[in-house]
Amino acid sequence: MGVVVLAILSIGFYTPRRFMPYMESPVIGVFTMMPGLSAEEMELYVSKPIEEQMTNIRNVHYLRSTSQDGFSVVSLEFYYGVDMKKALFDVQSLMNLTQSNLPMTTANLKPSWVLAIDPLNIPVLSLSVTHDTWNQVRLREFCDNEVVNRLKQFVPDVYSVMAFGGYRRQLQVIVDRTKLGAYGASVLDVRDAIDRYNISRPAGTMTWRSDESIARVDTRARNAAEVAEYPLLAGGAVAPGLPGRDTGPASSPHLVRIKDVARVLDTFWERRSAYHMVKHEKGTPGEVVPSLGISIV
Repeated sequence: MGVVVLAILSIGFYTPRRFMPYMESPVIGVFTMMPGLSAEEMELYVSKPIEEQMTNIRNVHYLRSTSQDGFSVVSLEFYYGVDMKKALFDVQSLMNLTQSNLPMTTANLKPSWVLAIDPLNIPVLSLSVTHDTWNQVRLREFCDNEVVNRLKQFVPDVYSVMAFGGYRRQLQVIVDRTKLGAYGASVLDVRDAIDRYNISRPAGTMTWRSDESIARVDTRARNAAEVAEYPLLAGGAVAPGLPGRDTGPASSPHLVRIKDVARVLDTFWERRSAYHMVKHEKGTPGEVVPSLGISIV
């Protein structure tokens, strides 16, 4: 009789009941973006090196990767019962070392990010953001810099906040192939020139007697006019002095800038998606208006 009573108390008051009990997902994903590369190049330069390094992680049951144009996903499936918080830390630590060993580390390579893949990580709340006077560029900038950060900072238990829709600012360099070919240069030279001068870093120290000053170079691309002034060719060679590109007599070197072979536009990213909402205020027929979406996980 006592056993029956204890069983009833245990089942009725202490044992949690749930139609679908939660099981911690044993999957971790490594995501890498590199716009401009084909699926084959993403597999060769990104997915394969990451896979080779991830084999050093303990308790990995299954490892696979998916590569497509400009995007790579490496998935690690662990055995059930593994401490996934520790596994996530181990994968992130190893990726910090692997990132510097990836063959293609130009400005086009964005740092990989490591995420726990859980099917239950679906948005619990979606918000539509509009403004009567702001355009879609200003509205997207506000959502990325203010709304997303504040929701992450002040709302507890928020895993991630994502904004989509609208327009994101982008400086575009539209190259004139005829002008570029006249100087014997290529699009890669334009890319390298932008990468070389779009920097902000220490430049060493300057000493004069008992005084010492720290020098710093800050030529980041803040607007289209600054990018247009970046040097491309100088002194008969690709700046800052690679041989083989004759731009004039050595006695009178000619400086070629980005603006001489291209147009620089302060515009926005190519739009690949859109988000709209139904604006239906009381007493109005309602209308569909462009807006931005905020998803909270």
